Amino acid sequence: MTPSSISVLVLLLALVFATPPCCGKDTKKPYTVADEIELSRFIPDMDGSNIRFSPDGNYFAVYSARGRLDLNRPQDSLRFYRSQDVRLFLERSPQSRPPLPIWTISRSTYKEGPIIHHWRWLPDSDGVVFLERTVSGNQRLVLADLQKKGIEPLTPATETVQTFDIRDRNNYVYTVASETERKEAQTQTERQAAVVGTDRELYQLLLPSDPTVIEMFSHRSYDVWAVLAGKRFEVKHDGAPIAPEGDLALSPDGRSLVTRLVVPEVPKSWETLYPPPFAESAYRIRAGHGSASEYVRIDLQTGSIRSLTDAPTSDSARWWALGAPSWSSDGRAVLLSGTFIKSKTDAPSRPCVAIVELPSSTATCVEMLRKETETVVEDGYHLVRSVHFAAGDRQRVIVNFKDHQYHSLRAVEYQHLADGTWQARQIGDAPEIGHRGIEVMIKQGLNEPPLLVASNREISRVIWDPNPQLKNIQLGDASVYTWKDKEGRQWKGGLYKPSNYELAHRYPLVIQTHGFDESYFLPAGTGFPTAFAARALAAAGIVVLQVGETCPDGTPSEGTCVVSGYESGADQLVSDGLVDREKIGIIGFSRSCFYTMEALTTGSLHPKAASITDGWMASYFQYMQWPEHFSKEGNGMIGASPFGEGLQQWLKRSPEFNLDKVTTPLLVVGEGPLSTLLMWQTYAGLHYLNKPVDLIMLNTDEHVLTNPALRIASQGGSVDWFRFWLQGYEDPDSAKSAQYVRWRELRKLQDENERSLAVVHAASN
Repeated sequence: MTPSSISVLVLLLALVFATPPCCGKDTKKPYTVADEIELSRFIPDMDGSNIRFSPDGNYFAVYSARGRLDLNRPQDSLRFYRSQDVRLFLERSPQSRPPLPIWTISRSTYKEGPIIHHWRWLPDSDGVVFLERTVSGNQRLVLADLQKKGIEPLTPATETVQTFDIRDRNNYVYTVASETERKEAQTQTERQAAVVGTDRELYQLLLPSDPTVIEMFSHRSYDVWAVLAGKRFEVKHDGAPIAPEGDLALSPDGRSLVTRLVVPEVPKSWETLYPPPFAESAYRIRAGHGSASEYVRIDLQTGSIRSLTDAPTSDSARWWALGAPSWSSDGRAVLLSGTFIKSKTDAPSRPCVAIVELPSSTATCVEMLRKETETVVEDGYHLVRSVHFAAGDRQRVIVNFKDHQYHSLRAVEYQHLADGTWQARQIGDAPEIGHRGIEVMIKQGLNEPPLLVASNREISRVIWDPNPQLKNIQLGDASVYTWKDKEGRQWKGGLYKPSNYELAHRYPLVIQTHGFDESYFLPAGTGFPTAFAARALAAAGIVVLQVGETCPDGTPSEGTCVVSGYESGADQLVSDGLVDREKIGIIGFSRSCFYTMEALTTGSLHPKAASITDGWMASYFQYMQWPEHFSKEGNGMIGASPFGEGLQQWLKRSPEFNLDKVTTPLLVVGEGPLSTLLMWQTYAGLHYLNKPVDLIMLNTDEHVLTNPALRIASQGGSVDWFRFWLQGYEDPDSAKSAQYVRWRELRKLQDENERSLAVVHAASN
């Protein structure tokens, strides 16, 4: 072989080994729970927005959040862009680089999120203000000064700020929590030789020092403070602190405040004048103190209080509408998202989005609120999320809302006509935020990770990809899946398949609960990253059906309706040849714990594994622990109260009285002591019945988890649990060895129980 031919051979071999193969093994790594925690997400604020232009349009800010496993903390960020930079980028060649933010704020100051909360621009566009979670867990008000590129605290770190509104750095209002009464009550409980339990909650007696118990049951008032012309003072009425119930709206001149206060004495007439959406509702306005609130205007200098409508807020009678009050730019009108208006004819009325003209003290409706009952959704119903005057003009009103299925946020504009009526015009999806020829939005989908995108009339381009690491991760495939239950009801969910899915293979199935939204990239399957782990389970070779539940709440048919949907969905997947009927699991969280237990005690699925985390299960034990909270829900779901003849209904319908029917290994997870107490009956009952059950208490007081380590324990625990029971797989990680020792013993117990059932079944035949 000549030297030249050797050189050619060496070159060819180098090319072969240097060039990746076009076919064969995928080099991307499988998706894990850790990948999900590190994922940057664009999380909307209460008004549905995660992008906000400055009032002058020269800048916009974008909010994102991710988990930091290295810090074991969430990290929230605000990225500030110059609008002109984006405008020029859209005009340049496609090869031009996206503009960089002119400033980025990243905060990881506490173990739980959100760290940055309720953020908004100053009216003069000089910066953004937000509530920041401090190292101690308090919330303080801070200013992110865009000109100085610095953070300036506006309230002390030792205070806990709940709500605020601001005109500039020298004029703002906020509510701050008073700790005195809470600490005094806690100290008395801990030091007294005997504690009076009458009229107190059980948890206050058993867990007086638990942070969740203190937060939920100890009296905690949030009093109004103001800073006017740089001078800080507490706002008082007749010498007493003022404790609002809702958001604050500071007038343009900074002299007055609109908010909600509890009505001191509710008139008897309000019981009939302002009814709930349906007559049978147990939640209604009652005469006396504390059953209703109203919108008021407070003079900050004198502390005088004046009712705006002389009528209750809509949610006082369980007509739901969200959003803070909004002032017109001239200070002559206030827009309210949900309120009744004082009746002129003494006839019952329904609430509306309303405008109050302050000079004349007249209130008029812009949009009536629609009914959503346990059986009927009124035509045109949508959930109002926020309201505001378009560009401060009191003749134009913008209502942001979500439809009955709670899909993408949309908006409608109302124009005030000369005849006094309001004309509606749909203006599309609210998340597209635009100013002076450019629009900025979050582009994402069921299989599309979120991207920050800008567009003009000619072109659309990506400004920022917050998750470039996903290019090296195998995400698998998700699709919309539809089916009908036995009663003919239409169901829709998300179907997550393994990345190496084979058509002829039947896979294990895990049914995930608590809703489905195809318009978002939600790797967990739902927006609640507690227990659920759709893409991580799919990456491990398990098909996941994420169910969008549409059954009526608070009725005896609620549980049977949902279980019918689960069963029919699983049956169709089996019929389609996708899943193995003998390898089905189900996950419940919060309210869907009841659905899961209903499926285990009454359904035909007979899952091979199940888990429930921090939820309501219509159990007698839960009912008696907290009757003031659970009685209306429990009575509605079971159809009676658990006393007298009604107890027979509970014995028949409550899953917790039917634990003997459970044949499924169950993982029970509590989130802190209070949650574990709520979940205890299920664990204790199954343990007493010698059934395979494992109990885990997460050391947290969060319901929807944000802490990275806790998410690993919760979501990663789900993956481990279902892989063990549905695939016979054990993670070789030595740190998990103890859990598999427990679970192997549970598997032995399950095998024994199944053999016993088989013997009984054979004898009966």
